[in-house]
Amino acid sequence: MITILPQTDKEPLNTIGYCAGVCWNSPVDDKEKNIKRAKSCIKSGHTRTAEYPDVFCVIEGYSARCIRELYTHIIGTTRLQSSTRYVDAKNMNVEEDFYYPFKDEAKEVYKEGLSDIMETYSKLEELGYPKEDAANILPLGMSTKIVWKINLRALIHFMNLRLCARAYKEIRALSVELKDKLRVLSPEWEWICDELLVPKCEALGYCDEDHTCGRKITKKEMLEAVEAWKKNK
Repeated sequence: MITILPQTDKEPLNTIGYCAGVCWNSPVDDKEKNIKRAKSCIKSGHTRTAEYPDVFCVIEGYSARCIRELYTHIIGTTRLQSSTRYVDAKNMNVEEDFYYPFKDEAKEVYKEGLSDIMETYSKLEELGYPKEDAANILPLGMSTKIVWKINLRALIHFMNLRLCARAYKEIRALSVELKDKLRVLSPEWEWICDELLVPKCEALGYCDEDHTCGRKITKKEMLEAVEAWKKNK
């Protein structure tokens, strides 16, 4: 459901190291040194250098609600979404083109509601109303398609938040799929996925949220542990 486009930087660390090297008046013709320089920049917190590599992808099969959550990440990203003004939705398949978070009896109730909505959409078109007006009744659970561009710095932030166990399950699934697709692009992307595209608690070493899943100690517990260590030192 996610397609990485060829415009994506296949050597993001080399790109970062090259750009940083130019600013530092360092040699930039050695790829390995560029990669080492890039890792040093990122680990030292100079993450602005990570704004140079871009990821371009097509995301489809996820719900409009999920994509709305993605849209809350407004820094370092650009997107185009399938238009409800021009794309006719009346041929959407209730079984296949909607996100189903429910099971058993609840799934049937949900499916029945979707069928009623799509029937109403078709009737509005039959009454002569254009697609852009009839689309107002379409639910957030319908599948949509976007073209998304995001730089690496923004992607790291996105993954830190959306790979969290407490993120909504659909956008977490989107994040996992995107990470899996990027991992196989190159050894540089494999390192980035393993070291940087991780839940925030993995990056920090503790959880700074008010509500935690329990995977890591909280910030308060971490500070208390530090204070206890200082007293016993």
